[in-house]
Amino acid sequence: MKRIWRGIGVLAVAALVASSPVTAQSPELGPTITIQTFQFRPNPIEVQAGTQITWINQDDIRHTVTSGTPENRDGRFDVPLAGKGTNFSFTFTQPGTYSYFCDRHQHMRGQIHVK
Repeated sequence: MKRIWRGIGVLAVAALVASSPVTAQSPELGPTITIQTFQFRPNPIEVQAGTQITWINQDDIRHTVTSGTPENRDGRFDVPLAGKGTNFSFTFTQPGTYSYFCDRHQHMRGQIHVK
């Protein structure tokens, strides 16, 4: 009986790890920001100038990645991410602090610090 429970525990941990979202760094994509449960994570994120960041939607619903704030859009990007697994990448070439948000859910906000 112990062996069965141990096997179930191993399977549960494997399933949990397999379903974990991509977070701060992915070898294929570089730094990533996950959109999950109506949040951008990590937030804020700090990168070097010239770094490409990729946002990955892990929610089943549509979000956007829109540069600026709802009160002051800056026009750098405004991209819909239609659902789970969709992504968008942008390269930040100049140092500074960049804000972004979801146009559909304007309480969702994030910041990128570029050195």
